Amino acid sequence: MSPREDPPTGARRGRSRSSFLKDLRLGARLSLRGGREVVARTLLTALGVGIATAALLLAASLPVILDNLGERNAERMDYQVAEYPPPPPGDDTLLFKVTDTEYEGSMIRGRLLRAEGDDPPLPPGVETFPGPGEIVLSPALAELLDDPERSALRRGYDHTVIGEIGPEGLIGPHELAYYLGDDDLTLDDGAGRLPGFGGEQGSSDEPVILLLGVVGVVVMLTPVVVFLGAAVRFGGEKRDRRLAALRLMGADRGATRRIAAGETLPGMALGLLLGAGLFLAGRPIVEAVPVSSGLYTADVVPHPVLALLVLLGVPLLALWVVLVSLSRVVIEPLGAVRRAERRRPRLWWRLLLFVAGIALILLSMRIDLGGVGWAPLMATGLLAALFGTTAVLPWLLDRLFGRASGGPLSLQLALRRLAAAGDGPVRAVAGIVVTVAGAIALQSLYAGAWQQLTVFQAESVEEAYEEMEFGAAGYQLQADLREVPTSAEVDALVAEVPGLEKALAYEETWGATAEGSDVRIVIADCPSLREMADLPGCSPGDVFGDVAGVEAGDTLLVGAGEEVEPAEWTVPRWSTFEGPPLDHPWYSEASVPDAVLATPEAMRLPEGLSVRGEVWLRGDPSVPEMQEELQGSIRALDPASSLLFPVAFVADPDMLDMRDALIAGALACLSMIAAGLVVGTIEQVRERKRVHAVLTAFGTRRRTLIASVLWQTTLPVLLGIVLAAVAGTTLGALALIAVDLPVTFAPVDILIITGAGVVVAMLTTLLAVPALLRTMSPEGLRSE
Repeated sequence: MSPREDPPTGARRGRSRSSFLKDLRLGARLSLRGGREVVARTLLTALGVGIATAALLLAASLPVILDNLGERNAERMDYQVAEYPPPPPGDDTLLFKVTDTEYEGSMIRGRLLRAEGDDPPLPPGVETFPGPGEIVLSPALAELLDDPERSALRRGYDHTVIGEIGPEGLIGPHELAYYLGDDDLTLDDGAGRLPGFGGEQGSSDEPVILLLGVVGVVVMLTPVVVFLGAAVRFGGEKRDRRLAALRLMGADRGATRRIAAGETLPGMALGLLLGAGLFLAGRPIVEAVPVSSGLYTADVVPHPVLALLVLLGVPLLALWVVLVSLSRVVIEPLGAVRRAERRRPRLWWRLLLFVAGIALILLSMRIDLGGVGWAPLMATGLLAALFGTTAVLPWLLDRLFGRASGGPLSLQLALRRLAAAGDGPVRAVAGIVVTVAGAIALQSLYAGAWQQLTVFQAESVEEAYEEMEFGAAGYQLQADLREVPTSAEVDALVAEVPGLEKALAYEETWGATAEGSDVRIVIADCPSLREMADLPGCSPGDVFGDVAGVEAGDTLLVGAGEEVEPAEWTVPRWSTFEGPPLDHPWYSEASVPDAVLATPEAMRLPEGLSVRGEVWLRGDPSVPEMQEELQGSIRALDPASSLLFPVAFVADPDMLDMRDALIAGALACLSMIAAGLVVGTIEQVRERKRVHAVLTAFGTRRRTLIASVLWQTTLPVLLGIVLAAVAGTTLGALALIAVDLPVTFAPVDILIITGAGVVVAMLTTLLAVPALLRTMSPEGLRSE
C-alpha cells in the first residue's frame, strides 16, 4: 500500500472502531446540521423524492381504480344480462329501455324504467324507484340542467326530479346519467325485462387496446424513475468536497460511501412523508379533473403490495443511485478526482441497451406466452429502449460539445460547463427525453390503432349529411317514436329548431305473409308519400308497392308485437312505380326491405296494434345548435325516442377512454417534469454560486451569465429532443408492426409533442433566473 493509501495509525484505530450504523448516523447529522447549503440540498432532495413518490403511489392505485370502475359498471349492467326471450313478469321485475344520447361530445347514459310489481329491483345508487314522469339524475347531469344556457337540453328532461344517483351507480363524478320512470313502456317499445341489475366484470381482449395500456403505463412511469434518480443527486459536487474533508480526517473510502448513504436518508425519509402527504392531499383533486367520467377520491387507493414496493423501492433505488454515482468518483483527502480529465463515454453498451429493448419488443408479440403473458416482456423491452435512449445522450453530448469552442462569451461559458459537468446536463433533461420519446411512440401506436378501430364514413360532418340523404325530398335524419306526432307538433318542431328545414311524420308497422316473410308497411298521406318516393300519382285510398310474393287480395298479419296479437289486412289493388320503394341509406342496396306504401284510408286497422311513429328530418349541419336543439325537442315529444345524427367517423369506446387517460397521464408527466426541472436548475445554480460571484466580480455582465445558463439548458434539450424523436418514431413503428398494423405517423402530433418538451424546458429555465440573479453578488464570495 502506498503512503497515500495507508492512513496514520490513529486513523486506522479510529476507523476500526467505526461501525456501519455510526457512519450512517454521521451522514444523517451532516445532512441536517451541515449549514444552510447542506440543509437546502436535503430539502431539495426531499422535494424531488416526494414528487416521485406521490406519482408512484398514484400509479400503484391503477389496479384498484380499474377494479372499482369495473365493479361499479358490472353492478349496474342491464341489457348485457337481459334474457331473450324475456322471463315472465312478476312483483320483482321491471321493464327497461336504453335511451343513451350524446350531448356536446359527451355520452348521456339513459334508462327508462317501469315497475311490473310492488318490489322492483333498484338500480345501484338509486334510493327511490322513479314513478311515471319522475327522474333520478346524476350530479353532473343535474348541474348541467341547472345551467340557464342549456335550455335545449332542459327541454328534453323536463320531469320531476326525485333524487340523485349515488357514487355506487356511476362510473365517475362527471358521468351524465339518468333513470326516468315511464308507465307506457312495453316490450314492443324495444324494452327488456330484468329481475335485477348486475353481471360479471368484463375486460377488453383487443390486443391493440391492451398494448396501448402497457405502453401508456411504461411511458408515464419511466420519467418518474428518471426524475427520482436525478433528485437524489442534488448537491453532488459539494457532497464530494465534504467527503474529501472526512477523508482528510481519517475516514476510509468505505466509510465515505456509508456516510454519503447516511446523508441521503433524511432527505429520503422526509421525501417519503412528503410524497405520502402530497398523494393524500391530491386525491380529492382527481374528482375535479374533467377527463371522461372522472374518478372518485375513494377509488384512488394504492394496491397494498404495490404501495409496499414503492415505499421500499424508492429508498433502495436512491441508495443505489448514490453508490453508483460515488463509484465514478475517487474521493481523496485533498479533493475529488471528479475535477480531473474525464474518460470519454463509450457507445457500445449504450446502443446495446437500446437494441436489446427493441429485440424484446419484437419477441413479446411473436412468441405465444398465453393470454397477456407478452405484457411483462413488452414492458421490459420498452423500459430498456427508453433508458437506452437516455444512455446514448451523454455520448452525443460529448461528441458534439465536448471539444467545441468559439462563439459568444455566453456560449463559451456554457460549452465549458457542459464539457466539465459530466452527466449533469443529461440528468437535467433525461426526464424530458424519456417523456418525449415515449409520448411519440405512444401517439404513433394510438394513431395506428385509431385508424384500425375507427370506421370513417366521410371527410366531414357536412359530407356525412350529404351522403345520408334519402327519400325523394333528400331527408338525412330519422327519429323513432312510439306514436306519430300531430301536424301541429311537426310544424312547431320546424319552427323552434334553428337550422331544421323540413320534417315529415308517418306511421310504420310490419306485416307477415302466409309463408312467414316480413313486409314493411308505411302509412302516410299523399303529400308525404310523394316526398318519400317517386310516385306516378296519389289519391286517398291508394296503395303502392311491388313486393315479391305479395299480390292484391292476399291477407297479411299486421301489427304483431311481443304483447300484441296481429290483425288481418287484405291487400287492395296497388300501383307499381319505378325504383326502390324507399331509398334508405341505412340499408345496403342488396338488402333494401320490401315495403308497401299505403294511405291512411287504405289501412283502417283496429286500435292497439304495434304501430310506431317515424319522423324524417332535413337540417343544415352548419348551424351549430341544430343538433342539440333538435335532440331536446324530439326527446320532449317522446322520452323513448331515438335519433341518430350523421357522423364523419364511429370510434371504439375503449379508444375514446384510452385517449382521455393518455391526456391525463401526459399532463401529469409534464407537470412532474416541469417541477423537477425547476428544482434541478435551481440546484445547479446554487452549486455554481461561487463561480457566478467570481465572474461577476471580474466584470462579467449579468446578461452574459443568464445567456450562458440558457445555453446550458437549450443545447442538451435540443439534442435530446432530436434523439427522442428518432427513438420515439422507431419504437412506435415497431409497436405497430408487432400488432400487424400499418406503420403510420402523425407529423403534426409529433411536432406538438417535441415543441411541448422544448417549451417546458425553456419555461422552467426562465423560472430559475431569479435564483441566478441572487448568486451574482459579492456575497457569493463568502465561504464557510
